[in-house]
Amino acid sequence: MSIYKTAMKYMGIVLVLLFTLSGCNHKEHAPAAAAGDEAEPIKVTAYSAKSELFMEYDPPVAGEKTGFLIHLTRLADFKPVTEGGLKMVFTPSAGEPVTFTMPAPTRAGIYKAEATLANPGKYSLKLITDGKGFADEITVSEVQVLNKGEKPAEGHAGGKGAIAYLKEQQWVVDFMVTQPVKKDLGSFVTTTGELVPVSNAEATVAAPLAGIVSTTKQLPFIGKKVAKGEVVALIDPPIRPDGGIGQLGAAYAEAKNRVALAQKEYDRAKRLHDAKIAPLKRVEEAELALSSAKSALEPLEKSMGSVKGEGSGRIAVRAPVSGTVVEVTAGAGKGVEAGQPILRIVNTGTLWLKANLPASEIATAGKSLNATFTVAGLTDEFKPSRLVSVGDMLDPQTRTLPVLFEVPNQSGRLKVGLFANVAIRTGSVAGALAVPKDALIEDEARWFVFIQPSGEAFDRREVKVGVEDGGFVQITSGLKGDERVVTRGAYYVKQAESAAKGGADQGHAH
Repeated sequence: MSIYKTAMKYMGIVLVLLFTLSGCNHKEHAPAAAAGDEAEPIKVTAYSAKSELFMEYDPPVAGEKTGFLIHLTRLADFKPVTEGGLKMVFTPSAGEPVTFTMPAPTRAGIYKAEATLANPGKYSLKLITDGKGFADEITVSEVQVLNKGEKPAEGHAGGKGAIAYLKEQQWVVDFMVTQPVKKDLGSFVTTTGELVPVSNAEATVAAPLAGIVSTTKQLPFIGKKVAKGEVVALIDPPIRPDGGIGQLGAAYAEAKNRVALAQKEYDRAKRLHDAKIAPLKRVEEAELALSSAKSALEPLEKSMGSVKGEGSGRIAVRAPVSGTVVEVTAGAGKGVEAGQPILRIVNTGTLWLKANLPASEIATAGKSLNATFTVAGLTDEFKPSRLVSVGDMLDPQTRTLPVLFEVPNQSGRLKVGLFANVAIRTGSVAGALAVPKDALIEDEARWFVFIQPSGEAFDRREVKVGVEDGGFVQITSGLKGDERVVTRGAYYVKQAESAAKGGADQGHAH
């Protein structure tokens, strides 16, 4: 998290606490009802596709002014509507509509109106905005206008919720309320893994013969790309006569002579046998001797072909594979023995991801596996190209089964030896009720969300969770699809809940 984001987060927390502890004394409100009238203000929350309306007003009485306090929030970013006029259109069950117009908000997100409705009864209400780039229409199903002296019906006030968190608090922090969504989610097993070289893409380059690493050619450095067949080192013959290219040449010549002699003996034995002069046993012995001589010559021929002397008796050592030099174990001017490693080359264009599947998940995972993984230091999520193999034997120490995936790495961003956090897909859940992971609050090993029954009122709700995929978590119980959930800023509602439990006044006067 950047310093800026951290600062903004704590600024938001401070603002939450300031609003909470101040009792919301700064908040605009609808004009109070007449003295002695103890009717509770009515609170209405309504939605369009683009807006949230939260409106507070005292129970309207026919022929008298009624104050309306209207909060308008854009659902796209959950910030206040800051400009444009607002029309309130009251339509009675019989008669002509009555319209009241406010040219602009009294301050960001808040419109204040005084309306007089002449006749008692039920009215439908539409609120129409004409803000620049934000035209909208919100319908309120019913506004009940009373006769003078009539009391409003019980439970008509609305706005119930145990936690008060005001619009002015919501608007100044990173906050969002949305409905759960229906999504197809994958089920996953999470485990650890490591990036390793492909088995045939790694080679140790060793000295084919004893000698001294020549100083006339610089050895490749770690990280250098080399091509198959490229000369990576020169070896000078040793001072002693029993090593180097001389020894190889002498051994090669001797072996060739033995093959030639054995071939002649075999041919002679065969002719004598055909003439019925020599027994079959002599032919068989000559054939065996020829085969043995050829077997001794074969590796010497390969050695002569691979070292390819570079003049002055030097031995040229070539890369057996293309790739990157990852280790250098010899130095210029140092003596080496035949078979001693000089350097190691790894082709990292394709890697293997070796994941450790827990024994308890073997039956669930089966053989048709696919996965995604992340590594420290890189923000991307990577996906292997295919499943290579699933092991048949558990590691006795970790009780895990090795699973290999092939990973394309043409960019070279992934490095051999990096550890990975692996998610192996084991199935899917169609049409799961899901919320963003940030909506969830964990408390004493239980999961909770905050729902919004009214614009400034929230409740804590315990939920049961299922699979997690792509930043969304399945809710298996505790939540309905039409309820609205705090998906960003749940922490601030939790702080408001804690402050309320501590005795701070969350209400405000009307």
